[in-house]
Amino acid sequence: MHKKGIRTLVWLLLALIGSQGIAQAQVDIDRVLTIGRNAIYFKDYVLAIQLLNNAIRTDSLRAEPYYYRAVAKYSLDDYRGAEEDATESITRNPYIYDAYYLRGIARHSIGKDSLAIQDYRAVLSNNPDHKGALHNSAVLYLAQKDTTEARRTLDYIQRYFPDYAMAYVIDGGLHLLQTDTVAAEGLFKKAMDLAPGMTGAYLSMAEIMYDRGDYPAAESYVDNALEHNSGEANLYINRALMRYKQNNFRGAMSDYSTAIQLEPNNMLARYNRALLRTQVGELNGALEDFNVVVQNDPDNYFATFNRAILSNLVGNPELAVSDLDKIIQRYPTFVPAITERSNAYTLLGKESAARKDMYQASKLIYDERTANQAREIQDQQEALAGDTTATNEVRDEKDENIRKFKLLVINSRDKAYNELYREEGESIRGRIQDRETVVELRPMYQLSYYTRSDSQLRISPKSSYAAALRLTGEGRQISVTSDLPQLSEPQLQEHMSPSGTVFEQAMDYLTIKDHASVVQTLTEAIADQPTMPALYFQRGVSRVLAFQVSQRDSEPDFILRKGVFEAAIGDFQKVLELVPDFAPALYNIGCIYYTLGQYQQAIVYFDRAIAVEGDMGVAHFNKGLTLYALGEKDQADRSMSRAGALGIYDAYSIIRRMQ
Repeated sequence: MHKKGIRTLVWLLLALIGSQGIAQAQVDIDRVLTIGRNAIYFKDYVLAIQLLNNAIRTDSLRAEPYYYRAVAKYSLDDYRGAEEDATESITRNPYIYDAYYLRGIARHSIGKDSLAIQDYRAVLSNNPDHKGALHNSAVLYLAQKDTTEARRTLDYIQRYFPDYAMAYVIDGGLHLLQTDTVAAEGLFKKAMDLAPGMTGAYLSMAEIMYDRGDYPAAESYVDNALEHNSGEANLYINRALMRYKQNNFRGAMSDYSTAIQLEPNNMLARYNRALLRTQVGELNGALEDFNVVVQNDPDNYFATFNRAILSNLVGNPELAVSDLDKIIQRYPTFVPAITERSNAYTLLGKESAARKDMYQASKLIYDERTANQAREIQDQQEALAGDTTATNEVRDEKDENIRKFKLLVINSRDKAYNELYREEGESIRGRIQDRETVVELRPMYQLSYYTRSDSQLRISPKSSYAAALRLTGEGRQISVTSDLPQLSEPQLQEHMSPSGTVFEQAMDYLTIKDHASVVQTLTEAIADQPTMPALYFQRGVSRVLAFQVSQRDSEPDFILRKGVFEAAIGDFQKVLELVPDFAPALYNIGCIYYTLGQYQQAIVYFDRAIAVEGDMGVAHFNKGLTLYALGEKDQADRSMSRAGALGIYDAYSIIRRMQ
């Protein structure tokens, strides 16, 4: 399923708050709240939390700062913190229903599904047509196997939102729970008709075909899903299993490799690729994969045991013994581990230890009393491990029966309802930091006191961007960057009370992302210094960003946007008069033309920036996106490839997605 970032969710959640009519306590707090909301909009959640901390310290009785801070904490995966802050907000104002909604989402994320349902009921008591609360309630009822409430909720959604495709996917899941496969298929197909890009429906159909043993059909459904979202690692993992079932080992390994490229920390894909590499004789590659799995999850006994076997095969019995000691301590009656350690001792020349292990293994196999005791221990371990012996070729990831160490791992079906816990077009549950690369422009260059150490800051070995804008005089060093870092609380506090010259005040406003004040202050500065290029440069950037913030809670005003963006272009053109061929200004104009949908003009300016500075990776990246928008895939791929080579590694994910 296509995922958007948190931005849409945040402003859906925040929009109602602005109209609650909550009494305004202090002008300063209102300003801090505004800036905090701006920081959330720009995904600078650390800054937002620091600002909201100040608001809460000043007036702890207001509900809004806790709510906004809950949004920021949720966005950083601090679900418990988000739950606590949402509760504090509700305690102070029980009529902020979006706080109940956010708390419900956070509670689900930490396993408090029953409490989450209560929060959704509170939302629905005020707004019975709240699609998100209806959707999430239906999914949780389904997870709890409360078919009556799930049916009632789904009927309501389908009555009032007949074109909401995800409702039919959830309904299909309900029919599968009731073993009505035929009805489920019809619902999944209806979802596909309504939303052809909805991968959940294709995966559900693939699962039905898989369970029937029709692996080619299952693979075909996953292929359809990949046509719409080629950047989702889970789809490749699913297709790999379909290919494995058809003895297409190389195809399965290729899919696992693609999944790993998309999600390097996906240990399930890496573990399965290691098993397949073992089967086709790629022992060193398999050992490398098992090493990564064990390093990331030292308690993965399956990977540890497989690594021990391979270590013996490639001549590293010392590592094998170390791994096998750990396995045998956890599974003292697991004969294959004992015999494997005997082999390792033999390779090390420790014949006495090898014979001792072989004797123990023989007793476990042939001595009736010892074997019975071993079976009892084994049965107890398997009961605790959640043994699910549904197939002799794969095991559920929750199944910890060590005897299945040679079987491929599949995602637990207990996770299936989490895949449904999404509102259409946005991720409701899960990491807010995007797991997959979002197809959006790289940001514009702007001024900053702070920059990441690896940012590309120079237009030539002898001349920096800042020097070109005449920012190399006395005072704090200022950089020109498109890659802003997260700031610490002491750094932020330093800029909370703007002071100094007009320009220094503008830089303080800029650091805390108060772009409207930046525009106003720089306009004053330009009146005194009309030939200072840095003033026009930053005013152009802040014009755009201030406008984007101002439009967050309303329908976009395209006429106003055109005027604001043209004024910003005018600022950058003034920079180019003062500093001819200044690459960041050319690049920023290209970004604006892209946003306005004037793609040919955007290409002109990205090309001009690249002509000045060929190694500007962000310009190659944005040019690639623009070319994709124009349908020029081959040229776009080349631009993206160049961007990737220059360190914009997300470009490779975009190339795969656009295949």
